[in-house]
Amino acid sequence: MQSKSSIASRTRNLAGLAALAVTLAGTPILLAAMTETARAENLESASLRLDWLASGYHVPFFYALERGYYREAGIDLTIADGKGSTTTLQVVASGNDTFGATNLSTMALGVAKGVPVVAVAALIQKSPDAILSLKNVGIASPKDIEGKRGAFVVTSASTKIFPAFAKAAGIDMDKVTKLQIEGSARYSVVLQGNADFVLGWSFTDNFKINKHKPTAEPILFADSGVNILGIGVVVNTDTLKQRGSLVRRFLAATVKGIDETVRNPEAAVDATMKMRPSTDREALADAAMHLKPYLRTKQSEHHPYGWMAKEDWEQSKHILVQYLGLSESIPTDSLYTNAFLPEQ
Repeated sequence: MQSKSSIASRTRNLAGLAALAVTLAGTPILLAAMTETARAENLESASLRLDWLASGYHVPFFYALERGYYREAGIDLTIADGKGSTTTLQVVASGNDTFGATNLSTMALGVAKGVPVVAVAALIQKSPDAILSLKNVGIASPKDIEGKRGAFVVTSASTKIFPAFAKAAGIDMDKVTKLQIEGSARYSVVLQGNADFVLGWSFTDNFKINKHKPTAEPILFADSGVNILGIGVVVNTDTLKQRGSLVRRFLAATVKGIDETVRNPEAAVDATMKMRPSTDREALADAAMHLKPYLRTKQSEHHPYGWMAKEDWEQSKHILVQYLGLSESIPTDSLYTNAFLPEQ
């Protein structure tokens, strides 16, 4: 028969074993939490400023963020909406934001004025600038706009480079009626029949018009050989010098996001909607579905997404010099670098 002291000792041992078991059972959870905390503490903070509110060409950034690609690259990234490319350039140049998604023409004109930024990737490389019209108007080729009424937003870059397209396509502009409009009227003027065509982006603006009335196939400037690089990623030149590793890791995660968006645009849209729930999902999905043809040119097609061909920059610069007042003296190489993009 066991003594009372023996029973008490055994009870204490069992209690100790039970406590140890509870402690050990909780160890993986505790270690996981500690590991996650350590990782979070080691993440490098960075911010991306968009050019506007979330649109189809921004989807790869949101998808990469939702999938954890930036965190895997050691980056704690925040994405903020923008108020135009000029404002985005300003906040990147001042150091208030690390990266900017902005119009590369606007960037080039800014660099010519001393803004300390440089393009490190080009997202939209084939220009979506196009002639947009309703299906029943009868515009199926560039020369079909002769004898028609065109609506032009005076301040728009598309309007400014339109003469280059007209020349390349052999359009007699004396046979085109030119109507000057405000940007806010570019959809209604066509929908209400007050103009036969308007200039806009083929995979964003055209969708918005088509929601109300059937549209003709957009006529792209680029298909007539007039191409200008579109939206790209820019950084402050000091960031490039002082935080090169961050830029390299950010671009690797972003390129992965682009690749995954092309593979699964619906999932990419789902990810974007989680972070920007007020966005028009239908418009976002349509743009994401039609994004792929604009991501590369013939000169960059065998390189990773984002890689910029010198030929494309040279053509962009030529158009900017001729039609938007860019100084000829600006070296093309000072506008961009591919050095921080992942290799093929």
